[in-house]
Amino acid sequence: MDLVNDFGKPFGVHVTLDVLGLDKKDWERIAAWHGGVAEFITSVALTDERRRHCLDCAEQLEAYLVPVIEQRRRHPGDDLISRLCTAEFDGIAMSNRDVTALIINVLVAATEPADKTLALLFKHLVDHPEQMAQVRRDPDLLTAAIAETLRCTPPVQLIPRQAEKDIVVAGTTVPAGAVVFCMIGAANRDPDAFTAPDTFDIHRPDLGTARSFTAAAQHLAFGTGLHQCVGAAFARAEIETVAAMLLPLFDQVRHTPGSRYQETGLYTRGPASLLLDFTPVTPAMPVAPVRRDVGRD
Repeated sequence: MDLVNDFGKPFGVHVTLDVLGLDKKDWERIAAWHGGVAEFITSVALTDERRRHCLDCAEQLEAYLVPVIEQRRRHPGDDLISRLCTAEFDGIAMSNRDVTALIINVLVAATEPADKTLALLFKHLVDHPEQMAQVRRDPDLLTAAIAETLRCTPPVQLIPRQAEKDIVVAGTTVPAGAVVFCMIGAANRDPDAFTAPDTFDIHRPDLGTARSFTAAAQHLAFGTGLHQCVGAAFARAEIETVAAMLLPLFDQVRHTPGSRYQETGLYTRGPASLLLDFTPVTPAMPVAPVRRDVGRD
């Protein structure tokens, strides 16, 4: 199977649509529109043709969402869109445009890292069979494997920030208003922060697995401090849950012979595909129990 295109991408979209309360029968259309929006947000440069395509995707996605938002205002449910539609601050509710922008933000933030992290997790474990065997024997190691995946190959490679005022960094003046690209991928491989930073090691003592999904994380895959991603706990629960379900079902999992591994993207980065061969677990083979406390500290 192709873990990225056959499973990871549809999985990420389906989970997000569940949270938002959108109809999953429309997932392919929403995924296509979302893909254009994500390309616009995460691209450093776009041709005029690609820019027009991305803006067209945004317009079609907004046209799809507005009737849903208006319906949820009249008949709210327990989904996230309903909560956004009914939320007020000092008696002021968000406009349809505000809610649309937040929905699109959730779609991009929840789906882009999910399929990439899942695929990268399996790639690292397949490339390190001894660590794969350890995780299969001890599901409690899965959190450490995900945290090390995020450190070693963060799905978000850079974060842009705008300088508020002139500042000198390493002898270079960054003028006020300039955009600075903070390279998370490089920071997570800093030899001053991590021993043997280019080595994938789920037993790494300098990672601090227990806090890897909090604002105090040693790695920067979710940002840090006040700028830590609010979806970190959701991402942990999402990836832990599905990985804990898949690992016991894949016996002798390995790269498909002759397959060519390639990563794509600059802002967000991950495998274009991940072709895997495996022996499906049969009913006669024991299946490790899925932890019921995944996502909790």
